Amino acid sequence: MRNHQFVAEVASRPTESQEDAFAQLYQEHIDAVFNYCLYRVGDVMVAEDLTADIFERAWRARRRYNPRRAKFSTWLFTIARRRVIDWHRRQGRRRTVELGEEVPSPHPGPDTLAAEVEDQHRLDQRIRSLPPHAQELIAMKFGAGMTNRQIGEVLGRSETAVGSALHRLMCKLRLQWDDTL
Repeated sequence: MRNHQFVAEVASRPTESQEDAFAQLYQEHIDAVFNYCLYRVGDVMVAEDLTADIFERAWRARRRYNPRRAKFSTWLFTIARRRVIDWHRRQGRRRTVELGEEVPSPHPGPDTLAAEVEDQHRLDQRIRSLPPHAQELIAMKFGAGMTNRQIGEVLGRSETAVGSALHRLMCKLRLQWDDTL
């Protein structure tokens, strides 16, 4: 049974069934929502806080969900997207200083680890230099693991338009990457 059908079916049941249904949807979507947030904010703790807030807001607004208008995942990512946008707006008003993180690992050697961290940092910088709508596309595709169709439903764009935009973004990032090597 599709998620949106599942939610619609339990909407008229007693509260306990709604809680069970929501718990199941939470388990199905928690990783995708967290990864989306992590891609968009770049901080694990902030992503965890945003994810918790997103699901809390979804729970409180569950009676307003209309399965005839959108799939549950589309509705949920609309909430997530708005929440992340709000977070970025608030951050724009604050001055922050990023501190470098060390990633300890017993397996790869120090040179390998340093190269991987440097590559990740370079990629993060390039992604963060993109316009917010481009960052959002990358976060939905690679962070949340959404399909082009799902992204299109959340953003109100066609699947083809999303695919084309992602292709252009990947080409742009590859060119930037190659230029710095």
